[in-house]
Amino acid sequence: MARTTRTGSSDGASVRLWLMRLCVWLVFFVVLFGWGPRALAVLRGRVAEAGKASPAVELDLVGFTRRPAWVDDRLLVAISRDLQPWLRGSMPILAEEPARELLRRLKKVSWVVDARLERQHPDQFRVRFGLRRPVLAVRDELQRPLCLVDRHAVALPWVDGLSLPNVVLRREGGGGTVLGDIGRPVPDERVVAAAAIAVEWRDQVAAKVPDCPRLLEVDTTNLGERWVRSPDYPEVRVGLRRRDGAKVMFGYGRPCDSPLPRVPASSKAAVLGRILAASPGLLGLVAGDLRFEVRWRSWLQPRQGS
Repeated sequence: MARTTRTGSSDGASVRLWLMRLCVWLVFFVVLFGWGPRALAVLRGRVAEAGKASPAVELDLVGFTRRPAWVDDRLLVAISRDLQPWLRGSMPILAEEPARELLRRLKKVSWVVDARLERQHPDQFRVRFGLRRPVLAVRDELQRPLCLVDRHAVALPWVDGLSLPNVVLRREGGGGTVLGDIGRPVPDERVVAAAAIAVEWRDQVAAKVPDCPRLLEVDTTNLGERWVRSPDYPEVRVGLRRRDGAKVMFGYGRPCDSPLPRVPASSKAAVLGRILAASPGLLGLVAGDLRFEVRWRSWLQPRQGS
């Protein structure tokens, strides 16, 4: 049986199909570029109008649902006071532009690292904050309070009554005191180094020593050996609270970002544990050094034991 083919006819149908598709795409692009922006503007306008007509959120009625363990009552009051100027009046819950402006303003508060807004219908907002945690109190050489700083040495407003270690900006340790603006990093390397040491102490030393004495001071006066070049006086010292309330100064070593070798924090924790076993509560001591795992007794003042 003979079979015939219709190649020319099928090719013509294929060409017509592609021409139809091309026409459809051309019409689509003409509509998109001709009327699309106008339609989009109309849609945006209608959404904005709907947002303005949505239920209002009363920004004055602020309540805290959760807070980190390190935010005590004093700190909560301070943070709330700085947030309050931006939490006034009311705004429609679906209004996009006012919501973006509210977040922009909240992020300008020095305590706030980041903020995210969630809508809870019909008429509530939930704002999740990332907060800067103060780790150090900065004082001048007369012990007057200057500011608090977080782990990155960003300046935060002063809050009385917090159990934070101090760094005292003594004149012999670098001249004048330059703090800059609240909410920005403090341009003083002594403060930057002390903040890093305070975090290292909290996370890697105190966490490993049972009944660890409270860190009272991080002394960075000799940072870079600018004041004394001697193994007896390291770049960084720490002041620990003795059981009777007095301060005991210990050699700590180099700053966290030093290019030179450092004694590991775990070794310092081990030395402190041995000192506490020999002198519970640090009673009877006025000074010591945490850098020497073998000869730590030789650095105690007054020397304890043989």
